[in-house]
Amino acid sequence: MSDKLLEVKDLRTSFFTHLGEVKAIRGISFDVEKGESIGIVGESGSGKSVTSLSIMKLLLYPGKIVGGEILFNGEDLVNKTNKDMMAIRGNEIAMIFQDPMTSLNPVYTIGDQIAEAIIKHQKLSRKEAHERALEMLKLVNIPDPEKRIHNFPHEFSGGMRQRAMIAIALSCQPQLLIADEPTTALDVTIQAQILDLMKSLNAKLDTSTMLITHDLGVVADVCSRVVVMYGGLIMEKGSIRDIYYEPRHPYTMGLLKSIPKVASDEKQRLIPIPGTPPDLLNPPTGCPFYARCEYAMRICNTQQPPYFKSEDGKHESMCWLLHPDAPINEKYELLKGGVKVGK
Repeated sequence: MSDKLLEVKDLRTSFFTHLGEVKAIRGISFDVEKGESIGIVGESGSGKSVTSLSIMKLLLYPGKIVGGEILFNGEDLVNKTNKDMMAIRGNEIAMIFQDPMTSLNPVYTIGDQIAEAIIKHQKLSRKEAHERALEMLKLVNIPDPEKRIHNFPHEFSGGMRQRAMIAIALSCQPQLLIADEPTTALDVTIQAQILDLMKSLNAKLDTSTMLITHDLGVVADVCSRVVVMYGGLIMEKGSIRDIYYEPRHPYTMGLLKSIPKVASDEKQRLIPIPGTPPDLLNPPTGCPFYARCEYAMRICNTQQPPYFKSEDGKHESMCWLLHPDAPINEKYELLKGGVKVGK
């Protein structure tokens, strides 16, 4: 029996606007195993959130899945009706959005909002759902949960609201938790607490987690594998060690160089990636990173590179520099050995 809980195969998602078709996702494939945490990383506009909304089938008009498969426990979600998905969302696949203040209903108490999901999916009585909601608040370390369960969202701090969102998401014990930028609006201290909480809950509940973020530094201590997205495509994917210490794609190297190295005593200047992401209304025919890549070759502009795999097949990178006949670039080869980042 396969250990793969989620398999995304050649997924393509577009938005059909009055200007034309915006190809937000252009054929991506990855999987999530049972009980593991993976990170989906990339700049704004790379396709991370559209990927998560495609999996949940929460795309709003004019968005549409135009190709590919999303296999969850072997069943293709692309072919599921909205009624089918309503039974799956929250119960088997849950999602945490990046802004808890807009995700929580301001006129209902936190306890009622947790209980609502439990009553809908678990078919428990209101009293049983309330008891379960209290257990969930304790699980996510909300202080004084017996009192806080009767509070409204505006009475919670930002970090506590995010914990409440995690409690709602996990209340029905889903098999897969998708967290879309769950720490963006939080300060660094609270951010670390939320990430530690997600990590501990993943181990305790054996729930698979898909963490979506623009920050490679965030996934280092939470995820076992990383998928790097850019321009609606996957540029590179591999284990944490592969991505952090043996990066192969220039885009991944650029993301790593932009991470502050807190372990260093010396003053440092962050190195941004010059340029802007590609226009997906008219996506490039070659590598989407071509215009911003300091190692770009002529072929990069005309032909999309295939995936070049490591010997064990677990580290994949879409870059022509990895072709056996590619010219040797000493600077690239040096960085390919690994970019040291501060812990």
